Amino acid sequence: MKTRHWLTCLTLLSVGLASCEREEPVIPSMEPSERILFGVPFLSVESRSTFRDALEVGDEFGVMGYCVPYRVNTSNLDYASGQNPWTLKKAQSSPEVFYNQRVVVTANGCLYDRNGGANNDPKYWYREGFDTNNNSNAAITGTDDYRYSFFAWYPYDGAFTIDQPNGATVAGAPVLTFTMPQTGTTLSDPLDHSLTPDAMLAVLYDRHRTDGPLQFNFSHVLTGLGFEVNNLSTYDLTVHNVSLSGSFYRDVTVDLTGSSVSFSFSDNRYAGTYSLLDTDLLLSAPADGETITTSGLIGGEHLLLISGTGSSFGENVTVNIDYTFNGEQKSQSIPRPGTFTPRPGVKYTAQLNFVGETFVLQFLVSNSEQWEDGAADDNSEDNDDVVFE
Repeated sequence: MKTRHWLTCLTLLSVGLASCEREEPVIPSMEPSERILFGVPFLSVESRSTFRDALEVGDEFGVMGYCVPYRVNTSNLDYASGQNPWTLKKAQSSPEVFYNQRVVVTANGCLYDRNGGANNDPKYWYREGFDTNNNSNAAITGTDDYRYSFFAWYPYDGAFTIDQPNGATVAGAPVLTFTMPQTGTTLSDPLDHSLTPDAMLAVLYDRHRTDGPLQFNFSHVLTGLGFEVNNLSTYDLTVHNVSLSGSFYRDVTVDLTGSSVSFSFSDNRYAGTYSLLDTDLLLSAPADGETITTSGLIGGEHLLLISGTGSSFGENVTVNIDYTFNGEQKSQSIPRPGTFTPRPGVKYTAQLNFVGETFVLQFLVSNSEQWEDGAADDNSEDNDDVVFE
C-alpha cells in the first residue's frame, strides 16, 4: 500500500447554526443545550470547484463521537480525562458518544434517534452526574470542560465501511474505507458513472458543549474529471465518441489514527470504459472573427474517480476519441500524462484541442486556471503538451 497525507483536519465554517428538530414526536422535556444536535452540513472543495453544493432533504450521513477515554490498560472509563484534547486521549478513546450513528437531513435541520429507530431522540451532552443517555452517574464531574471529537461520512449506507473501531466499546480512532460501486473486469465492460456517489468526510475536533449544535464542513474524497472538445482549426470536426478506459482504483482507506489524516490505496481494481458521448458532435470551423468552437463540458458533468498515487486513477488509463477531421476519420488513445497528479476534491477538465492540423490534450483545473499539462510527446521538458500529428 502507498500512503499520502491529506488534510490535518477539516475546518468548521463559522456561520449560522440550524438546530435539528422534527415536528413529531415531541422531544422529551429538556433544555435544548443539553441535547447533542446537528445543523445542516456545509460542503467545501478546493480551487472553488464543487461537486454537490449541498446535502438535500432526505440525505443521510454517519457519525462517530468520542469524549471519555478508558484508563490505560483497562476497560473502565476515566471520566476525569474527558477534558483532555483529542491528541492525548484518542488511543484510549472509544466512540462511546456515537457509533455509526445515522443522521437525516430535513428541511429544518437534522434528526436522529440515539437508539437507532425512526424517531427524533437525540443524545445528551455529559452533564454533572449524568451520562449521554441521561443515566445518573456520580463519577461524572467537571463536564463543562469536556472535549468531544466527531467524525462524519457521506453517504451513510453502501459506500463506506468502518474498519476501526468495530464497536462502540472498542478504543481507537476511526479508519474508514470507501469502495467504488463499479465491478468491471475487462476494458470492454461498460462503466456507469452515475452509480458513483459523491463521497465526503468531515471532522470536528475538541468541541465543547457550549459551542452549540454540530455543523460539519464536508470535503470531497474523490476527484472530478470532465472532458471538452475544442475546434481551433480551419476544418470542420465531427466527434463520434469520447471515452475513458483503464484499470481504476476501487477503494481508498482514510486513516485518522495518526497526527494527520492519511489516504492509502489497495491493489483492488475495476476495469472498463466510461463512454461520454452517445451521438455525433459537429464542431464547425470557427467563423470569421472567431477563434474557437467548443463542445463545452461533455455530458454536463464530471466523472468521479479515486485519484490514487503514483499511477493516478489506476493503470493503463487512456482518453479515447473517435473523430472525423478534415474529411478523414481517425481514432486516438492517449495515456494519462505523467506530470498530471490529480488531487481529491478538485475537478479537472481534459481539453481535447484541435489546432491547425494537430491534436493537443491539456488538463485544466475547472475554474479555468491551468493546472497541469501532459508530458511532452517530443521528450522536451520545456513543452508539456501531448501533440498528435
